[in-house]
Order: sequence, then C-alpha cells, then structure tokens
Amino acid sequence: MTANGWPITAHALTKSFSTGPVVTPVLTGLSLSVTPGELTVVVGPSGCGKSTLLALLSGLSQPDGGRVTVNGTDLATLSAAALDRFRLDRVGFVFQGFNLFPALTALEQVLLPLGYLRLPPAQARARAAEALARVGLEARAHLRPSALSGGEKQRVAIARALAKAPRLLFADEPTSALDKRNGQTVGDLLRRCAHDDGATVVCVSHDPRLIGFADRVLTMEDGRIQSDERPASPHPFPLPAHGDVACAPL
Repeated sequence: MTANGWPITAHALTKSFSTGPVVTPVLTGLSLSVTPGELTVVVGPSGCGKSTLLALLSGLSQPDGGRVTVNGTDLATLSAAALDRFRLDRVGFVFQGFNLFPALTALEQVLLPLGYLRLPPAQARARAAEALARVGLEARAHLRPSALSGGEKQRVAIARALAKAPRLLFADEPTSALDKRNGQTVGDLLRRCAHDDGATVVCVSHDPRLIGFADRVLTMEDGRIQSDERPASPHPFPLPAHGDVACAPL
C-alpha cells in the first residue's frame, strides 16, 4: 500500500545536557533519514543518546545544533502552538511506563487524545473501540489498568497512539517490562503498523527481540550512528496472544 507516513531527516544534530558547570555531550553531529512504511529500531548501550534522539525527531525537544525536517518542514521553524498541534494531530507515542491513568478504563484511555482532536463523540468512540479490537483487547475495554497485565497495558498504550491514525509513531523502550510472549506481540504490532498503515515507526530499545521485527536497525554509540543495517530475513509474525492484532488503517 502507499505509505501515509512522513519522511524524517536529521542533519548534524548536537545535544548536550548541563549539571552545574559540567556539560555532557549526548549527540555529536548525528545525521540520518527515516523512511515511511518501515519499522526502524535504534539500539545501543545506556547513555548513548537513543532517547534523546527520539525526543528530537518527535519535536519533544530541540537540538542545540543541526535540524530535524519532517515531510519537508524544519521543526525549528514551527511556533510552540504549531509544534503542539503537530504532535497532537500527526504523532503517536508509546513509552516504557505505559502512562495510563489508574481511574480510566481501557476504552477511556484511548478516547482521551481523541477528545483533544475534537472528533464527534460517536466517531471517537467507534475509532477507540476499533483500535482496541486491532490490538486484541476488545473484550478488555471496560477494565482499568489494575485489572490488566503488563502486556495488556502496553497494548492499550499502542491502541491509544494508533487511534489518532498518526503519520509518525515513536516508541521508547516499549518491551523492557514485558515477558517474551508480550514482547513479541508488541514487536509484531509495531511492524504491522509500519507495513499495513504505512506509518513512519521509530523505536529505541535495549531489547534484542525487537531486532528480529525491524526493517532497519541503527546502532548508536557515543552520540553517533555506528552502523545501519537491514536484516536479511524479517522475523515471521508470531501468533497473537489475544485475537487479531493487525494494525489496519483507522
């Protein structure tokens, strides 16, 4: 299918963090391009700059030097309001800690960002229910996080991101707290979202299991890309744990 994601280009990115008089460089002249319709996995040791890179590519943070261009637009040229709108309308995020609200059901978690998009209530509810079905949780939609397993919580977080039909999907250590089976399910979901939806999917991870699902693997060290590889044999999709977890367009 034709990709509906947006290409991302980073050119000569630099980023440092200061603690008192001590300045620690994190990214040092990093450049890369990311293609829609692929799952790009960024790996490397702790402290190498993976999460910092993700924050810059998604517009959550600004580089000290260099630029990030998304679909031809330099993110640095956007106003704060335009950047907020870009992330709300076009970007989905999945984090290690799930970021779910204890008092909300799975369905309400997914509905929450759709409210900010000002969708009609019936349309928002239908889209949220469809997203949960596509991650295999339609029967768990009424449950709060305390009644869900870790893998189910992460699938709710993925459904919440997908319900917006994002052009860009960013995942930061999405499988680090999950067992083997649930880690494979999340890897499968991310890859299907790139392939079936055509989204631009970038995931940073320590988890070697995700490498098998990647179309492209970037290895980082000391704030730079050290290698850029495409696995010769893509990982076969595992059987989903609960129903069909394919991520068709919403």
